[in-house]
Parts: sequence; structure tokens; C-alpha cells
Amino acid sequence: MPEVHTLAPEDCSSRFFLDRDRLRALALSRRAGYRAAGPYPHAVFEGFLGAEIAAPLAARFPGPEHPGWMRRDYREQAARLGQLQRTGFAGVDVGLRHLLSELSGMAFLDFLSTLTGIEGLIPDAHFRGAGPSLTLPGGHLALHADFNRDRTRHLERKLTVIYYLGHDWHPSWGGALELWDAPRTRCEASYLPVLDRLIVMDHGDTYWHGHPAPLACPEGRHRASVSAYYYVAAPSPDEDSAHGAIWA
Repeated sequence: MPEVHTLAPEDCSSRFFLDRDRLRALALSRRAGYRAAGPYPHAVFEGFLGAEIAAPLAARFPGPEHPGWMRRDYREQAARLGQLQRTGFAGVDVGLRHLLSELSGMAFLDFLSTLTGIEGLIPDAHFRGAGPSLTLPGGHLALHADFNRDRTRHLERKLTVIYYLGHDWHPSWGGALELWDAPRTRCEASYLPVLDRLIVMDHGDTYWHGHPAPLACPEGRHRASVSAYYYVAAPSPDEDSAHGAIWA
């Protein structure tokens, strides 16, 4: 578990900062395993923030009654709530908003780069297609490969991060993230959405994942997660002409 600095112990969920040095050490210890993981590069971190921070975040996660949710009910995905970024995360707990900020910050970006070997990672502060997500009983997400570009900023997608906030999650409820091989013949890795579990995985057009079986949790329980996507910029054709400040 990476060490975190807290400013107010009585309200750690909204007042913490990731420790850059300890995160880098953690990433270095897992870097070889990340690249060697199947069916494609990924890593799973248990107890990423620690129970003192994660438990309050889970307790304050917006429920299905939150007015900002947009519901998806399609063949590919059903009973899934998301898109809180449309309203600027209005009404979302300050601790969760702080978590979103930390996922875009220096310490976490350096952690991702050290873990994956990908330099120049760029977060998306608008969390397009990402951010908090809630899946209701019976909901599912079919196997899919994610979109590959940020067309607004002309960036290439490289990484997906998912952080789970499901307290006391029972395995019989399902909802595990499944990672499948390229021809979609078998699931090679599966991870339940348990509290304080962080998953980092490479992006690819044959990197199939999802939780295709309907969620079997009881009424009143939900699969809660926060996701974030990371990108890199394409090399500039005039890179050789780049220069520093021109002083008068």
C-alpha cells in the first residue's frame, strides 16, 4: 500500500495526497510483472489507499438517486449509471472529487509511467467516458475494446485505470472485470470489484474486457468504481524546430 499524506485525520477521505516516492517504489517493484501479465499488460494493487481513506469514499459514493447520473440500457450494457462529468460532478462528495484530482496529479502520473514504461502520459481532467460509475443489480457490460483516441485533443489512448469502492463485496454477486484473449476464446484473468482495489491496464484494439454476466448483488447494493484514461501526444512534425524561451 502506498503511503499517503493526510491534512486532516478526522476527514481523510477529502484530505489526502499520494506520496510520490513511495508510489514510484511500488511501481518499480511491479514493473516487470506488469509487462509479463496476460492476456495483456496489467497490474492489480490491493489496498491502494488504505481502509481509513477508502471506506469513507465508499460510504459517500453517489447512490442511484443522484440526479446527475445518466443511465445506459442497451444490448451491450444495461443498468449502468455514469456521465457525472456532464454537470461538473455537481453534488458529488468532496472526497471523491479530490480522488479524481489526485488521479490527474503528478504523483499518480509518475507512478503510471514508472509502472508501464510509457512516458509523457496526459490525463483527461474532463473524464470523458470515465469518472464514477455505478452498476445496478442485473446490470452488465459486454466484452469490448475501448475507444482509441481523444478526438478533441488529438491524443492517442494508452492506459485505463479502474479503482473499486464496493465494500463487503461477496464473490457470489459477480461483477468481476474479465480480461479475455485476443480471439475471445477464453477469459485469462478475472478481478472482483472489491473495496480499495486498483487496476492499471494497457489499451489495445484486441484487449477485450468487461463484466458480461448480469450482476447478482441484492437490491440496495451496487458495483461502484472510478475510472480514468491516459493518453500520449503524437510526435510533432516540426519537433526539430522546438526551442526554449526567446529573451528580448
